[in-house]
Amino acid sequence: MKRGMGVGGQFYLISAIILAIIIIGIVTISNYSRKTTNVRLDDLKEELQIESENVLDYGTYNEFNQAQGHTLLNDFVQSYIDSESDKDLYFIFGNPDNITVKGYQGSPQVVSLDSLTITSSKGGFIGSINPVLEQGKVSVSIGTLGYEFDVKPGENFYFVIIQEIEGEKYVVKG
Repeated sequence: MKRGMGVGGQFYLISAIILAIIIIGIVTISNYSRKTTNVRLDDLKEELQIESENVLDYGTYNEFNQAQGHTLLNDFVQSYIDSESDKDLYFIFGNPDNITVKGYQGSPQVVSLDSLTITSSKGGFIGSINPVLEQGKVSVSIGTLGYEFDVKPGENFYFVIIQEIEGEKYVVKG
């Protein structure tokens, strides 16, 4: 009685299956690693949107005046600056009478609020202006990039987060 495949054929078949499993495993791990770096930034954006809304609601509920509201947001922003030092963080908050930009950047670049330079060095910074609002908007420049934000009556809160991963810059704003 003759069998269809010899011992040599079985060896090559098993070797091919093992090699395919190894290649699929490496590709899967490689794709998974790349995906998680971007997801972390998106998670931080979602977290900031939820938490900032809760902080603003807390100030409103407790009937904070303008100075108390500014201190509340300043402390909230500082907690993120202290915990996320591997990213460039820019927070814009305030009301139509006074806008503050506070943040941290790992490399020196010019940060301007309505054409007024806030900082051009690396590290933590803070600056405020009494804006002249054009169409209810304030503009923030970070390096060569510009961002516009609506300023509505009451307290406003916006952010820009920039992270460089493997030579590419990822930006989220909200």
